[in-house]
Amino acid sequence: MKNIILVGMMSSGKTTLGKKLARALNYRFVDLDKLIESDQGKPISQIFSENGEAYFREVESRLLKEVTAQRDIVLASGGGTPCFFDNMSVINAMGVSIYLDVPAAELAKRIENHGKDDRPILSGAASLKDTLEAKIAERTPFYSQAHFTLQGDIGLHHLLETIQPLL
Repeated sequence: MKNIILVGMMSSGKTTLGKKLARALNYRFVDLDKLIESDQGKPISQIFSENGEAYFREVESRLLKEVTAQRDIVLASGGGTPCFFDNMSVINAMGVSIYLDVPAAELAKRIENHGKDDRPILSGAASLKDTLEAKIAERTPFYSQAHFTLQGDIGLHHLLETIQPLL
């Protein structure tokens, strides 16, 4: 069975959907952001503030490459993971990649409901929706390299239908 890697913006559903998908397939769920926090012993927001984004991205890339040896996993990548180094090539080589394409307005609602304090790239953003639209435009060339793109509010059933023939 192949690994499944979910890519997309923050709050696109990578973790929530990834956990459900892993349970449905009897796979192990891996959250790259949680691996980073465990590896570094602190939350991502603290890594950004103390060490900067460049350091964070190096740790992220290293841990992504370590995960490639694992099998039968659903991996929720970080929102920016595919956009740095050769990460998108690594993701595509390790299994089936799926871009969860959710509009900026929906992402903004989800983030406002969750709270954006733990999102370092959003700190100081005047307009959340405008900031998200700019980030989506910046990241789409990377996300679009995924094997599949699922748009809108994606449910587990739809995701399973998409990937089942590939497993």
